[in-house]
Amino acid sequence: MMLDRAEFPRDKPCGGAVTLRASKMLPFSIGPAVERAITDIYLTYNQANGFTRRSEYEVVSMTQRRNLDALLVEKAIQAGVTLRERAPVPQISRDAAGVEVVTEDETFSGSVLVAADGANGKTSAMAGIQPQWWRHIALEGNVTPAGGIPAQWETAFGVDIGGMPGGYGWIFPKGDHLNIGIVGWRYAGPTLRERLTALVKFYGYDVDDLWGLRGHYLTIRQPDSPVAEGNALLVGDAAGLIDPMTDEGIYSAIWSGRAAARHAAAYVGGEATDLSGYRRQVERELVPELKISRRFHDLFHLTPGLYIWIERRSSLVWALARRMLRGDLTYVNVMLKHRVTGTAIDFVSDLVRITPVLQRRAGLRDPAPPQRFFVREA
Repeated sequence: MMLDRAEFPRDKPCGGAVTLRASKMLPFSIGPAVERAITDIYLTYNQANGFTRRSEYEVVSMTQRRNLDALLVEKAIQAGVTLRERAPVPQISRDAAGVEVVTEDETFSGSVLVAADGANGKTSAMAGIQPQWWRHIALEGNVTPAGGIPAQWETAFGVDIGGMPGGYGWIFPKGDHLNIGIVGWRYAGPTLRERLTALVKFYGYDVDDLWGLRGHYLTIRQPDSPVAEGNALLVGDAAGLIDPMTDEGIYSAIWSGRAAARHAAAYVGGEATDLSGYRRQVERELVPELKISRRFHDLFHLTPGLYIWIERRSSLVWALARRMLRGDLTYVNVMLKHRVTGTAIDFVSDLVRITPVLQRRAGLRDPAPPQRFFVREA
């Protein structure tokens, strides 16, 4: 049984960029929801000094969440899922015997609860689970170019770094319009509108032509934040599984959704006595990736100009990034393959986390604790 307060198809705040590593995990093609295949990236630093890095193969599929999510729902129904739309949930109760979910019209009972209601969802709180997150905040809107999508953006997306604490600006081409947005640490929220206005002008458009403006939070899991308690599981943004470096959440949503389904089925089918296997799998397979991503994030935002300088002179970083976007490489793979560089990243990241002046430079106000160096014994 799947409950959703909305009716599909429905819009959802999201840039709508689906990496190839995410779509590869699905047992079907997302082709019907894809509006543009992306091979290239256009990089700028503080809205200047732009240059393009190209790829010979697709790395990102551009979709609109309205269409992508409708496709996912269609496939779920075909697989046997029962959907209740326009069914907000004001009350949840659970104990060792099971779960009871109350909507305005019906009451449902089951063995397992899966919270998949995103960064603003209340399911986990109603179920008695208190996840701990760092929060990013984003603001995005759309522009419809009068002459159609410019040639520059037919197969490329743009990323502007250095202009938002802990984040970046973007321009994503869709079928007939451009999605332009900015994301960063929550404390920079009051400046989002001003920063987005500047970004829209930089890309050559009038802010008065912006439509569909909307803001939303993104959740970054803090260490030891629960993803499972008793007969309840958290997945995707509801568990804070956003990639800290890229703010991409679709991959982790699909990954955790698949993992939760396997463990729930094993529990309901009597093959497992509890759901702790889900928590262990998340900690074993996904958390190491997110921890390394957070290290990359801290180091990157300490010296974003250095990254641009290096990338202008060498395509190594883009070569690694595009392999990661396609799912051919992971953060863990990179650290294992480049051990000396990895140790340097660990050291500088931990140094940032204990040094206020470096935290200010990197835009950190609530840094993660050091993981490898400068760790105090309990």
